Amino acid sequence: MSTPPPEHGSPATANCRFQPIYSLSHRRSVALEALSASVDQDPTSCLLSSYCREFALLERTPRWLMIKPAPVSFASAEARAALLETLEAHQLPSHRIVIAVSDAALEQSPELIDALVALKQAGFLLAIDDFGVGPTQLARLSQLEPDLVKFDHALLENAAEPGRNRNLLTRLVHLMHEMGALVVLTGVHNEDNLLIALESGGDLVQGDYVAEPAATPEDDAAITPRIDARWDQLMNRELLTRKLTRRHLELARQAFVQSAIALMQGTPFTQAATPMLALPDVTRAFLLDQEGRQLGGNLNRQRNGNGNRDDKFSPLTDTTGAIWSRRAYFQHAIDQPGVLYMSEPYLSMTDTRRCITLSMAIEIDETLHVLCTDLLVRH
Repeated sequence: MSTPPPEHGSPATANCRFQPIYSLSHRRSVALEALSASVDQDPTSCLLSSYCREFALLERTPRWLMIKPAPVSFASAEARAALLETLEAHQLPSHRIVIAVSDAALEQSPELIDALVALKQAGFLLAIDDFGVGPTQLARLSQLEPDLVKFDHALLENAAEPGRNRNLLTRLVHLMHEMGALVVLTGVHNEDNLLIALESGGDLVQGDYVAEPAATPEDDAAITPRIDARWDQLMNRELLTRKLTRRHLELARQAFVQSAIALMQGTPFTQAATPMLALPDVTRAFLLDQEGRQLGGNLNRQRNGNGNRDDKFSPLTDTTGAIWSRRAYFQHAIDQPGVLYMSEPYLSMTDTRRCITLSMAIEIDETLHVLCTDLLVRH
């Protein structure tokens, strides 16, 4: 038999603290997380009942209540039934509740997966918490099909400086989206954290800069202006970046077309590629046959002070005869001869730097070839 719900204002309800989880796209909070050292007790506990009651009183628009119960509170069928009984006592349907379980807990107790699957079947939403700080099995995530994945704050902190860690954060967000999960970026404690979160493509944010935990958390009317100000800052910065990028790309396109015309007119490749290799962002030019096999080696732009990196990746330097037929830049070009294609950023196999590739299928001596040039992606 479940514990009777406590009265509003009782000692139990006084311990209730909630932290909003804010949707960057909707510009409003869409969930409140129950925060307490004692909320992970059994589902019939007085405190959990208090959270349900206080959450119902706070509701103005539909939001989720996120709780992080101890495994004992949902491991058995009896415990799950008690959890449902507690929710029913406060007229909270299961689809308004997000059960958060840490990735580490699943690593230590794989048998919890069956219990979580049962909760999902009962209508609960599932969130994987503290993602990214320990060993993570993608197969386990695929099996659970979580609705949300909460990135550990360390992922945001590690992305503070532009570079691989920031790219990794964006890629992880994309991977979770591919698996069908929304991403919650936690640890948003200052403006810089929020800007990185906005850039990453994450869906939801949580942290003291968004709103601090409180018995009565901040209203969206107070939260949204803070978020909007950072959106404006990011948009202005990206607008300037896009203007510079468009200028660089236009110069690269013009040089590329100039080189392509020279090749079709019979100019040797080493001479035809000169306009492209003169541009500062171009790293190399290369020529493929109609099957995607590279003809000769790369024509590299000479750089000063880059010998150490070139030496480091010298086993990858010679690409004569390499097959690039699986690359999108080859496939798009060969499908549409004469059309200039620009790839998405990717990791170069030649020197492991991020680049984009311009490509076009052209006829040289009445045979189809694909001209390519790599441009360095600057952070």
